[in-house]
Amino acid sequence: QKERLARANISPLELFHSIAPLFERSLHAGDHVRDGRAESIHLVAKQTGELDIWNMENYPGSAGGKEYKLANMASIKKGTTPQEIAKENQQYLLCLQYDYLGTEYQARQVTESLIDSFNRSAPLGYRAENATGDHEWTSKKGARHYRLLFLVVIIIFFMTAVLFNSLQQPLVVIFIIPVSFIGLFLTFYWFDLNFDQGGFAAFILLAALSVNANIYIVNEYNNIRRSRPRLRPVKAYIKAWNAKIKPIFLTVISTILGFIPFMIGEYREPFWFPLAAGGVGGLIFSFLALFLFLPLFMRNGGKQDISLPPAS
Repeated sequence: QKERLARANISPLELFHSIAPLFERSLHAGDHVRDGRAESIHLVAKQTGELDIWNMENYPGSAGGKEYKLANMASIKKGTTPQEIAKENQQYLLCLQYDYLGTEYQARQVTESLIDSFNRSAPLGYRAENATGDHEWTSKKGARHYRLLFLVVIIIFFMTAVLFNSLQQPLVVIFIIPVSFIGLFLTFYWFDLNFDQGGFAAFILLAALSVNANIYIVNEYNNIRRSRPRLRPVKAYIKAWNAKIKPIFLTVISTILGFIPFMIGEYREPFWFPLAAGGVGGLIFSFLALFLFLPLFMRNGGKQDISLPPAS
């Protein structure tokens, strides 16, 4: 009843908001943290199952500071929605929605299993897919994002090959990256974390930070070998280690301390907490790799042919 709403100076939106609390079924009221996980709290109106259409039409309401009855402002009718089917790329689209009571991880698993089950038995020309795009990182489509890791490794290889003027030493630097990933995997396993966008970002971060630490030591090792060619490789490596281990250690410690604010508190952010936890675990393992694996790799891959100056 547009004229009556105009006379009462009540907008249709105000009318709707005044009625909605009476029949609210899923009103988000906050989050409850239990065992380190946040669960959403939703309120349901008690009178939802008691009031019928007549009660809704005659229940006294208030909108904009004015009392009213819905029967005097609007009417309720039942009808069919337009049977229109959207079309895209010469394909007809039908969108389905449903509510799932449970954790987000379980809801994602249910959706993926239903889609896979339908696609296996669907007739020719029918196909189901997740149109939300919110969980693309953990679905099968998200596998293409991990190709970026291989691109990062290739870029690191060519950059270090130019810097070291060698094709063996870049492999030494790259072999340290999987070792740091072990710490990331163990962190997500031990603390039961969901691997999502934060885990992927931790992958990229660890690939860069672990490579930087190794580049510092290998580059210093090469500089010492060129300046003092008669020095034994073991002593040259020890000198390079002593010269660069302090800034590397301070860099790792400062990065870990920078992640701690994202890990403090009861509520775990879905992106920053996995990024911080995975980054801290990977950095610790990458630092251990400097002690254990880098000397072993340098023993075989760190050899260089350095010409000695002629004897005077």
